[in-house]
Amino acid sequence: MTVVAIGTMALILILSVFNGLEDLIASLYNSVEPDIVVSPAKGKYIDLDSIPESKIKTNPSVAYYSKVLEDMALVKYSSHKGESGERQLIVQIKGVSPDYRLMSGIDTMVYQGNFLVEYHGRYFAVFGGGVASKLGLRLTDFETPVYFYYPRAGASPANPMDAFNIESALPAGIISVQQEVDDRMVYVSFNFASKLMNISRKATSLEMNLNKGVKLGEFINFLKTSLGDNFKIKDRRRQNETIYKITQSEKWSGFLILSFILLIAVFNVVGSVTVLILEKKQDIKTFYHMGFTSRMIKKVFLYEGMMISVVGGAAGLILGLVLVLLQQRFGLIPMEGSFAVTSFPVALKFTDFVAVYSMVIAIGFGATILPVNRIAKSILKR
Repeated sequence: MTVVAIGTMALILILSVFNGLEDLIASLYNSVEPDIVVSPAKGKYIDLDSIPESKIKTNPSVAYYSKVLEDMALVKYSSHKGESGERQLIVQIKGVSPDYRLMSGIDTMVYQGNFLVEYHGRYFAVFGGGVASKLGLRLTDFETPVYFYYPRAGASPANPMDAFNIESALPAGIISVQQEVDDRMVYVSFNFASKLMNISRKATSLEMNLNKGVKLGEFINFLKTSLGDNFKIKDRRRQNETIYKITQSEKWSGFLILSFILLIAVFNVVGSVTVLILEKKQDIKTFYHMGFTSRMIKKVFLYEGMMISVVGGAAGLILGLVLVLLQQRFGLIPMEGSFAVTSFPVALKFTDFVAVYSMVIAIGFGATILPVNRIAKSILKR
């Protein structure tokens, strides 16, 4: 029972850790990603004049709506007094609506300044922590703007400076989400991005957040009907499909590995039941002569073996539940390094408990019925 309990507990713990990691990743990405993203199936831009934009914006399911213009650009930041040179970096700029912070909740990730991209016709920019560090940004310097350079289509190579559109914006805030965002992303106003790229009435994507209680599948069908087949519509899971697939594959790979270990452990039941039958062979014969049938005698030892799996598995589930709850409450096992959390994240799922307990019972039954059928039968023949 102890062996079965420890194996079951280990399975619950490893699955709970993977659940916690999945929830952590989802929470980090959800802070910067919307419920729905619409992008063109072919090409780079959405022609805003060719879609029923007002119909989508006024749909009662839509809480927030933003046009997005996203591309690579070069940024330059002049040195401060007492410093020499100019720092420059290739970044990913994302032009969004001024109220984008309400849609994505990204303002909760701002650790310096504010999430502000446009105010009374003036343009501002919000930088990922890694970008800000490389540029040496100082939000207290209100006189030094950041210059954005974007390649100009059809420019003459004779004059390199004419090869770029150049616009400037003041740094307003610095965010920290996770390394992929921090090291490359700069948020600007959609109008600023349109001006920098010299693009009118076009967007690279449309982003939406939905009201609570809205059925996601029904709203996606509404978008497909309204937009046609020339667009890709992604919910949050599809926006990070690769990450979710990797997390799930690691979770169930760990489950299978531990299942084989548990399978070996549960086969202790084979030895236990075998020894028990051999020790009780005289009692078996006595029962047989008293009128017990072979079927009844087999049931005695089958129930004995199954009790080891049932009770041991249940004890393991309870132990695993207690340890997971303690980890959630007190963070008993810390996570070393620079992470978003200080201790290993864990989360409980009822389906994991059902899967683990079902597997323990199935393995226990298989490990019990084999020696019972073979050994009890051979003893009764003697």
